[in-house]
Amino acid sequence: MTNKSSPGKKAEETEKPTLVQKFSIPLGASIEDVRRAIRILSDSGGQARMGEIGTSFGTKPSDRTQIGWALNAAVAFGLIKPHRKGTPYILSDDGKKFLGLTEDQQRAMLSPKFLGFEGYKKILVALKNSQDRSLKKQAITDMWLQVRDNVKLGTRRYYTTTFASVGAWCGAITDTGQTCSLTPEGESALTQILKGEEVKPTAPSRKPTEGAPPRLPTELSFQATNCPLCGKTEFDIENEELLNTVSADGTNVLIIKYTFYCRGCRGTFSRIGQHTIKAD
Repeated sequence: MTNKSSPGKKAEETEKPTLVQKFSIPLGASIEDVRRAIRILSDSGGQARMGEIGTSFGTKPSDRTQIGWALNAAVAFGLIKPHRKGTPYILSDDGKKFLGLTEDQQRAMLSPKFLGFEGYKKILVALKNSQDRSLKKQAITDMWLQVRDNVKLGTRRYYTTTFASVGAWCGAITDTGQTCSLTPEGESALTQILKGEEVKPTAPSRKPTEGAPPRLPTELSFQATNCPLCGKTEFDIENEELLNTVSADGTNVLIIKYTFYCRGCRGTFSRIGQHTIKAD
């Protein structure tokens, strides 16, 4: 005789998925690790197994663990498609879009993903409800047991590390080293998310350099020919930061700090260069 589960029991199991099914809290990865892992996966064609990309962080077992944590953090924030053990990591459409943005645009895109991540909801609400919108990092560490029922006491600090690093980088929180606080922008976006409203990424405003002319496409006045880290020549401009503007003889010279991403060693390095623009 076949035993049939009662309708009530089946419904109860469906309505109450386990915490593991709902989300996996990223641990042990800084924002630098996460961004590097996404670039490595992109350089691997946007799809690869751990064994194919694990050595990109180094050859030690701890390096393999680190890239695994970074990839899983990218999964949590929707930049890599949901992953199961043994299957390839696959860059999501959002991940591809993320790589094509400037650093400021990346921050703006990641902020609502960070604030809307289900695994961080209790922590973020506690921050929002605190008197000064801040909590000691030790208090946040202690709260992970309220979020997940299988957090090991010896590894709780890793969850707080990723939370603080990613949240501070995207501007949702500030991190003093001992305390995390919601920024005004982070609190506003979190309020919208808790109300079920969509938060559209908005690039943070920057105060323009006084008297600076509009940015126009011009040729670089220098050539970065080799990566100082590995000597290879394949790299992309990852970010540009306007440092100063000098005007003379009917021209405006923009002094710019360029940050490059090397496709050879996956490292970054900076150079100071300039754009020369004729004044109107």
